[in-house]
Parts: sequence; C-alpha cells; structure tokens
Amino acid sequence: MQIFRVHENHKISAQFLDNRRLSKQVLEMYQIIRVCLAEMKIIETNTRYLSHPIVKSIYNEGNPYILDAHSFLQVLDQEHQRRGGKRSSEFRKDLNTLSEIVEEHKPRFNSERIPPFFVYGDEKLYGEEVYERYEQLLFDKWRLDKVSPRCNIK
Repeated sequence: MQIFRVHENHKISAQFLDNRRLSKQVLEMYQIIRVCLAEMKIIETNTRYLSHPIVKSIYNEGNPYILDAHSFLQVLDQEHQRRGGKRSSEFRKDLNTLSEIVEEHKPRFNSERIPPFFVYGDEKLYGEEVYERYEQLLFDKWRLDKVSPRCNIK
C-alpha cells in the first residue's frame, strides 16, 4: 500500500502518476479512508491494514487526516476520469457514499493536511524531502516496468 505524493498539491501528484498507478491509487486511498472510518466505528469493514505505516500515518492515532485524504482521493479520481479511466457504477456509488459519510462526520476529523511521510520497505522519511523521494521511487519503478508508463512525465 502506498500514497504517491510527489508534491504537496494533490493535483500535481495525481498528474504525475502513470495510468496504472493512478487507477490503483484511487482504490488504495478509498481503502485507507475506509479502514480509518472503521477504526473510528463510523462504518463496518476490516481494519487489518491499520497496522500498515501509511494507514497509521493517515489515522494519526485517532485524529485522522480524513478530510485531506478524501480531497486527495477526489483529485485522483478526477484525473483518472479525465484520462478516460473507467469504474463500475457500483464503485461510483461507493465513492459517493464515502463522500456523504466524510461530510456527515467532518467535525470528527483533523482539518490539517496530511504531513509528508514516505515509507518503502525499511526506509521512512518525514518532511519536504518526501516529495523528491516519491518522485525518485516512481522513476525507479518506471525503469523496471515492462510496459512504459502512460503519463506526461519523461
């Protein structure tokens, strides 16, 4: 599980991703938010991923960055759709329901932006260098991909 944030601006981060990772990122942000909501007893779903470092960072010891995470999810989904990405009507409904839940429980969430956090294997970073490291990680992954990435980054 990963949140590829190459910039503090969600739109820039979403535009940087290749199509495959962008599509996957939408699903992962959706899952991360749902795990946090379940841990807060707002919805019922499996919380086994709460121990994952990225999920833990969003959950923020019970003061979750759900509002910013949801904002990032919406930007990712908009970019995915702009590129012609498709989702089932059921998933579209699930995204709408999630938006309604987030809005309904808005006062319970941290209103701050998600702090820069990078984790990959044993490597953990905090602060502004995170964005550069995510960019480097994506370039590394693209070099290893068998199919060239479909995005605007060279």
